[in-house]
Order: sequence, then C-alpha cells, then structure tokens
Amino acid sequence: MADGATSQGKWNDLSTRVISAGVILALSLAALFVGPWAWSVFVLIVYVLMLRELAKLCEPGIPTLRRWIIALSPLAVLVIAWLLPLVGGDDPEGLDEVWTAFRLGILRVLLVGLVPLAFGLLVLRDGHRTWLAYGLVLAGAAMALTYGQVVVGPRGILVLVGIVVISDVAGYFAGRAFGGPKFWPKISPKKTWSGTVAGWIGAGIFGAILGPSVVELTPLVAGIVAMVLAFAGQMGDIAESWMKRRAGVKDSSSLIPGHGGVLDRLDALVAVAALAGVGWLIWGVSA
Repeated sequence: MADGATSQGKWNDLSTRVISAGVILALSLAALFVGPWAWSVFVLIVYVLMLRELAKLCEPGIPTLRRWIIALSPLAVLVIAWLLPLVGGDDPEGLDEVWTAFRLGILRVLLVGLVPLAFGLLVLRDGHRTWLAYGLVLAGAAMALTYGQVVVGPRGILVLVGIVVISDVAGYFAGRAFGGPKFWPKISPKKTWSGTVAGWIGAGIFGAILGPSVVELTPLVAGIVAMVLAFAGQMGDIAESWMKRRAGVKDSSSLIPGHGGVLDRLDALVAVAALAGVGWLIWGVSA
C-alpha cells in the first residue's frame, strides 16, 4: 500500500504540469504567428520575468520590491527609447525613412536589453558578476528571438525550439537507458555523458533535416550547427543549475505551476537563442 501511495505521489503533479505546459505553448504559438509586434511584446514580458528570477538567484535575500524594480526596468527604458524620434530631430545624414526607422528600432532593442543590466549592477548588493554574465546571455537571447521572428520567420524560431526539445528528450532517454559516467556531477549530478552525446546526435539529425528549409545551409552543415547549438543549450541548463545551487534553491521561482520558474523552463533555449543570434550577426542568414 505504501509503495502504491509512493508511486501515485510521483504523478500527483502531472495534470498540473500538463495544463501549465499547454497554456504556455498556446500563448507562445499565438504570439509567434500573430506577427512581429505580438511576438516582441511576448518576448519582452518573458525577459522581464527572467530578470526578476535572475535578481533573486544573484541576491537570494533581495526584497520583493527591489526585485520588481529591477525586473520592470526594461519597460521604463522602452518608454524612454520610444521617445528617441521625438528628440532626435531631422536625420543629419539624410537617410531615407526606412533606414532611419530600422536604425531606431535596433537602438531601442539594444537599450531595452542592455540598460537594465547596468541598472541591476547598481541596485543589487551581491552576485554582480553572475548578474552581468548571465544577464548578457538573457539580453542576447531576447534580442535574437525578437529579430529572429523577422529574419528567419516563425519556422526558424520553431526549429530552434525543436533543437532544444530533441536534445533534451534524446538525452533523457539515453541517459536513463545507458547511464554511465556523469557529465558534470558537482553541478548537474543527473546528466551523463551518454545522454549528452545522444542529445548532440538527436539535434544533429533534426537540424540536418529541417535546417536547410530555414537557412541556406547544406544538410551536413545544418546538422553540425544544430549539434553546436544543442551543446550550448546543455551548457545553459548547467549554468542555471549552478546559479540555483549557489543561491540554495530548487527552482528559480514558483511562477509556473508544476514547472518552477521561467528560467527553469527556458534555460537551454536562452543559450541556444543567444548563440544563434551571434551567428546571425557574424555570418548573416538567408531565409
């Protein structure tokens, strides 16, 4: 009877997790396919929530009010950044309106993404290096996802998500099936080398099949890129695990019923999106 109760207890939160995941998926897909504006607003909201959780991981005892002040700073910066055309006057270089609008859009995104990080350094009393290092990754991911919707379209964003999901699922089942040496036992005791390598292989196959339909790459190159992105996602997961161990908490927050915090769910995607954004900037893409 006790064994049955224990077994049943393992699945007590299953319905909550499924419902939460369904709601998140529905909101994400709706924002992604409605258009760039809806997606940009969605990404901004997620960015605010992630900053809120990161502030607590950096300074575990931070008061709620101060944490929210840091987290909501991107909204204040957005309002100020939106006034830039009003105070900028005529374009001294005589650039056409399309280029001027594009340039201002880039400037706004940079301000909204990066200025709050500097503000957080002033407000936080601990964890400044962690805040700056991981905060830059968060900002890079937010900017990459915002413009990725335009650069590679909704399908490109879904391929990035698919790389994370395939890598995670392949790693989970291979790790359970084969076990073996741990990948980084001090930080992530459940990760094995078998699961890690399986995640790379799964992501590589997925990328080789779907990558060329998003960007102009051969299947071989697309597969290699997907494997590199999968590794980045695994490092993102480990980095967040390290921050939680440092802060002495199990989850980044209790915001999502049955799932923990936003960072708990998106740590791998954050790293993948940030690295993909760097790739888009350096090499460019052709959708």
